[in-house]
Amino acid sequence: MRLQITLSLICVLFPKALTLKCYQYKTGPPGTCATTQTDCPDQCTTGTITVVTDGQQQQVSQKTCGGAAECFTGSINLGVWKTSFNLKCCSTDLCNGHTVEALPQESANGHKCYICDGDDCTGTVSCEGDEDRCVITTATAGDSQKMMKGCASSKLCTAGVSALQIAGVTGSVSCCEGNLCNSAEGVKLSLLIMLVPLISSILFI
Repeated sequence: MRLQITLSLICVLFPKALTLKCYQYKTGPPGTCATTQTDCPDQCTTGTITVVTDGQQQQVSQKTCGGAAECFTGSINLGVWKTSFNLKCCSTDLCNGHTVEALPQESANGHKCYICDGDDCTGTVSCEGDEDRCVITTATAGDSQKMMKGCASSKLCTAGVSALQIAGVTGSVSCCEGNLCNSAEGVKLSLLIMLVPLISSILFI
């Protein structure tokens, strides 16, 4: 009898213990946003993603469900554009009501990586801030694929797939450590991300 009561209490209380209420919204051009509340199984997240393309800056703030893998700061710089992430997690009801500031512009750190201009991948870019890795990515646009190279923060290379899916990123990137290490050979780490969906989701919402 005591066991039955215990099991009944677990069935009633355990689902509630696993439910966390979080704010959920996303902003973007033309400045629209909708704020709602949602039930999350793990943690709440809030953050700001910044994309700089040809000197033009676009910021997107978001609040949603997440987990430890979705909480990181860092940036990826492919020469033609740079994307910075500042994502925070918390674990109490509606704890993600605040807005996280965008990462500040950082100065060059002395590290360099190759970048691509069309099919020419012999150019270089100066990495900034904590961008201590070089990357090689294959970006897909329509039916065509293009290789892209640049700098990235190590946190983006080790955070895992779900960390960047929160920003709408899918695809493949390889990271390596060392100055100008992202030539065709010598890439060590693999991570599923792709940048075209990210740029599209941020700039064309």
